[in-house]
Amino acid sequence: MARKLNKMIGMNRSSDPRRTYSASLYFLFLRWIPFLQILVLTFLVFLRIILSLGQVLAHLPCCSSFLISLPPEIQDPQALAHLEGLNFYLSLYEQDPEWVAFIQQELNHNTPLEDIPGRLRLFLMEERTSSMRLDLIQEFISQYMRHEAVLPVQPYQLDQAVRSYLDFRRGTDNFSILQAAYQDLRENGGRSAFFSEVVSHNRDTLEFQSAERTWIEVERRMRWEGISRSRAQLERAEHEHALLIFALYDRERGDN
Repeated sequence: MARKLNKMIGMNRSSDPRRTYSASLYFLFLRWIPFLQILVLTFLVFLRIILSLGQVLAHLPCCSSFLISLPPEIQDPQALAHLEGLNFYLSLYEQDPEWVAFIQQELNHNTPLEDIPGRLRLFLMEERTSSMRLDLIQEFISQYMRHEAVLPVQPYQLDQAVRSYLDFRRGTDNFSILQAAYQDLRENGGRSAFFSEVVSHNRDTLEFQSAERTWIEVERRMRWEGISRSRAQLERAEHEHALLIFALYDRERGDN
């Protein structure tokens, strides 16, 4: 009798669906542990690669698509220094993509490897001169706007005036002339020799542009004053018309 009872209890225990499900889940988990470890390891490696790539991209300057690169065969320290300087000047101002593509094309396909350092130096000198010329023009415009005895002209006209004077001095592409003019302008401002020479060289043009701008402003002011007077006359006429209507109503009311 006791033996039958134990057998029945054992059958009841083995037939419990909750115990069977738990055991199956446990053995299934043990089977998938190696695959889970491989999956976690792969995720960590992938995350490490992404973070490293992000750090590299974070150290790249803005507009990196416009930066110049050299063939891997070029390892000359002087050429690499010129490349760094060229990329620096290219990143200072908004560049023409066609010009940057031309530089890259020349260095990669149209220049022999032994001539790349010299060609790279020429491009660096061109960009350095161009950058100095733009800085000089901006500094001149700033000084002109702060000076009291100047003519009222637009900034783009001052840009043309500086370029005209530099062309006259043949200093548009001369870095030493640009550097001396920029230093003179920064140190002496509106009292600098460069400032007075630019204004003197372009005085006729600046006076004409100033007079034209003055007449435009006078015409605009006269037109606005005419509009204001017409509006005032219209408002006065409307007011007088309203007074006449009110007087007519009062008269009609008195007659009645």
